[in-house]
Amino acid sequence: MVLIVYDNNQTIHDTMFAHMPIIQGILYGSTQRGARLDQLCSAIGISIADLGDSEYKVPFEKACRTWECCVQQTNDNLLGLHLGEYSTMAVLGLVGNLMQSSPNLLAAFERMTHYIEVATDMIHFGVKQQASEVTLTYQAVPLWISTYPAGARHSVEQAMAGTLNVFSLLTGKRIKPFRTVFSHTCGGDLSEYQRVFGYDVQFNGTSNQLVFAKEVLLTPIVSHDKSLFTFFEQILKEKKTYRRQSLTDQIKHIIRTSAHRQIPSLEAIAAQLHMTSRTLQRKLAEEGISFRSITASVQKEMATELFRIRGNATQVAGMLGYSDPSAFRRAFKKWSNVVDA
Repeated sequence: MVLIVYDNNQTIHDTMFAHMPIIQGILYGSTQRGARLDQLCSAIGISIADLGDSEYKVPFEKACRTWECCVQQTNDNLLGLHLGEYSTMAVLGLVGNLMQSSPNLLAAFERMTHYIEVATDMIHFGVKQQASEVTLTYQAVPLWISTYPAGARHSVEQAMAGTLNVFSLLTGKRIKPFRTVFSHTCGGDLSEYQRVFGYDVQFNGTSNQLVFAKEVLLTPIVSHDKSLFTFFEQILKEKKTYRRQSLTDQIKHIIRTSAHRQIPSLEAIAAQLHMTSRTLQRKLAEEGISFRSITASVQKEMATELFRIRGNATQVAGMLGYSDPSAFRRAFKKWSNVVDA
């Protein structure tokens, strides 16, 4: 899980996010409990149209506000717990697909912890193994706990209750821990927690935990498929690598490694990034850069480097797909004007 901390020990919350499918699940679940979707979206600061954009990264502040608004409209102080009872793998997208194809519950949860940053970096998941038991841990990032403690509690309770529902869906069996520990105080009726997790539920602990007998987490997953597991893990490896780069750097990488000499279109690059053209343009606007300036920058960099190696305008023009050196020189001047603007 990536958490960026600077010298002043303050987390820069602008870098944190939750993918839209997670927020969508919270909103839709809340509407089933009496909330108004249009009012929720307005209060949070997103549009109903945004809900259909699975690549939309909802910023930290809006993600936190989601819980506040939903709890207020549903008047359910255990909303996270109740939404978690109906959570499915779908909310995690590709990570959920990887879990479905895993051999057993322990392997599924371990892979989820490894790739969860593709879906969100606001909550951390962990696994601690001992001889006969396994502890699954859940931790909202410190800034969330300090600034929006109620929302952080709901999110953790949703994740923990959701784990049990997902485990049941994956195995076709009722899966329960033998002990549940929360680091926060009890948020409501204790019997509700006991109904979901079992009778050994503790609060004010040192961390949030679900503790299982190891043999329980070695229960096979009915949809296990080795080939699909390999397929989805490869995709997630690529997405995880991309996520460590800015969107601009991702696009530059695609352009540089294109099999063709012509610059790929915005639509082609958006498809490689698994998003729509509209989403790509919006994200670039958020980074304060245009697709045109990125392509110009790459073309200028490549041309400059080739000039250094070859020193011949005709050869460089040909390598970059220009049959006419004069057309190449005009293009180079245009790239320079765009980049230097």
